[in-house]
Amino acid sequence: MTISSMRTVLSLLVAGAALAGCGSSPPVHYYTLQGPAAPASAAAAPAAFLIEVQPVSLSTQADQPQLMVRTGDGSVSALYSERWSSPLGDELRGALSDALKRELGALDVQMVKPGPGAAVWRVQTDVQRFELVSGSMAQLDATWRVRPVNMKGTGLICRSVVTENVSEAGVPALITAQQRAVVSLAGAMASAMRGQTPAGSGSVQMLGCSALKD
Repeated sequence: MTISSMRTVLSLLVAGAALAGCGSSPPVHYYTLQGPAAPASAAAAPAAFLIEVQPVSLSTQADQPQLMVRTGDGSVSALYSERWSSPLGDELRGALSDALKRELGALDVQMVKPGPGAAVWRVQTDVQRFELVSGSMAQLDATWRVRPVNMKGTGLICRSVVTENVSEAGVPALITAQQRAVVSLAGAMASAMRGQTPAGSGSVQMLGCSALKD
């Protein structure tokens, strides 16, 4: 074999190895916390107020573009091929807004500009823990506030821990469970806006509520 032929073969081998390396990279999957849209018949009657779901605060550890999944031994793994479709705080705000709109039949001020003196329920959420535990559960631990603006009602500050069990392995099951957790949290918020004391349930643990001072 001539030197020229050897160089050609080596070039082809290098090119093939490079292509093989590119082909072995796992595809990136993107996930959202906003679940499928509910049927129109399931929507609540239109509310006489708007909602203002403000940006959600969460820990730096959870606020990552990739999914952070806790394993059985207590360690946390960053799944770089499994990512949120937008910043996690935006995902949480959007999912809470969607769930509250369905629950209350109210529009978010981000969709409709309120007129002067419009009645609004303002929602603030601080997430202390956002957990995805492989093959076990999804958990959302949040302190939240609902406050009436230009309307009668009692503002509340509450803390809720929502735990949704996961019976299947894999990321999709964790995402579905966390979607359910957000809906359950929104249900507790909606109860407060209706003037009811938020009660716990099978997945929601209420750790106390206090009236907000004006």
